[in-house]
Amino acid sequence: MAAVPPEQPACPGREMDDPNDLVLAMLGLAIAAIMLVAGALYVINAPDPIPTRRPPPAVQVSPVS
Repeated sequence: MAAVPPEQPACPGREMDDPNDLVLAMLGLAIAAIMLVAGALYVINAPDPIPTRRPPPAVQVSPVS
């Protein structure tokens, strides 16, 4: 009985270890894209900050009096 050689992939060293890695990578890219769009929308639609009151300027006394 002759030994059957194992099948060789079309591109040795380029085969996928786990096909689920591709699905997880695509899910990660989709989540990153959604977060980027949400961040851009927040920056565009963010309310203006509440204006703060500045203290009055210090009284300046003229040295010539």
